[in-house]
Amino acid sequence: MKVLILPLYGIGDTLMTTPAIEVMKNSIECKIVNICMFHSTYEILKNNPFIDELIYFPFLEKGMIKSLKFIFSLEKFDYSINFYPSNRKHYNILSFLIGSKYRVGHRYIKRDFMELNFLKNKTLKEDINLHNVEENLRLLSFLGIKTDEAPKMKIYLDEEEISHGQRMVKSMSKRDLKVGIHTGTSSFKGHKKRRWQKEKFSELINIMPDIDFFLFGTEEEKQENDFIFNNAKHNNVIVINNKPIREVASIITHLNAFISNDSGLMHLASALGVPTVAIFGPTNPLWVKPWKVKHRVVRIELPCSPCFYYSPEPLKCVSGLDFKCLKDIDVFSVKDALESLL
Repeated sequence: MKVLILPLYGIGDTLMTTPAIEVMKNSIECKIVNICMFHSTYEILKNNPFIDELIYFPFLEKGMIKSLKFIFSLEKFDYSINFYPSNRKHYNILSFLIGSKYRVGHRYIKRDFMELNFLKNKTLKEDINLHNVEENLRLLSFLGIKTDEAPKMKIYLDEEEISHGQRMVKSMSKRDLKVGIHTGTSSFKGHKKRRWQKEKFSELINIMPDIDFFLFGTEEEKQENDFIFNNAKHNNVIVINNKPIREVASIITHLNAFISNDSGLMHLASALGVPTVAIFGPTNPLWVKPWKVKHRVVRIELPCSPCFYYSPEPLKCVSGLDFKCLKDIDVFSVKDALESLL
């Protein structure tokens, strides 16, 4: 049996497919081919022993003509899988054009018809009470796989990568406690609105002088991370800028804990088994909280929250409260959550 896994957008979404991939490979005789459209997601799945062939093809950069040539050059598959969430017409058109006999995925509560989910021919209706990992495992029923056991998410670092991260952490930090922070989120579809304020991250660091804080980011987090670094009172901030994702993972794996908005690095820390404080605003922790790792979710319960659902629509505050659900989270709630993990 030949199974094609179609690409997802983000690091976190990609990591949340790894339990289902592991279960699939361990349950049936199959060849698993996985396509990634971003180099970062390719690196996340690199060395995964349950994937037989990993392909990187940047659809967004190549354009329509080259993408169509690539699609029609692929071998024929028995199954193609759109793992959750993939509620966008582009994913469904890709699944249809590849022409697998069985095109597996979800039907969505919001914008289902408009996003062409009917182009798949083996579907389950999404269950808003399940974690994304569980949604992915449900799809395996179409391959005759039933499981009650969900593995952890995983990224597979080799020994040299792990040793390199250990050397870096040791050279940069002398304090006993080392905590990672991700101040960012994806900027796609207005998701910068999911970021806890940089002033509060800064205040948190300044009231915890016995911890070295590692700030991770790219150019997208530069404003936040520069502000925090420049306002640190105890020389306990280490900025990790623009590192490849596997090098980031090699550093995170040697930290005592991790604090993050709902982001790909939150899921990366979880996949590495690092205790995680997850700060949630408009998104739903039931769907995407840290999976099978010691964690604390920090959020405010409002009548309107969570308000996010999976669709191509930009994130907006539907209540008109300007994301009060996130902005009103106080520093000491996050501090208490971190201390409970440490």
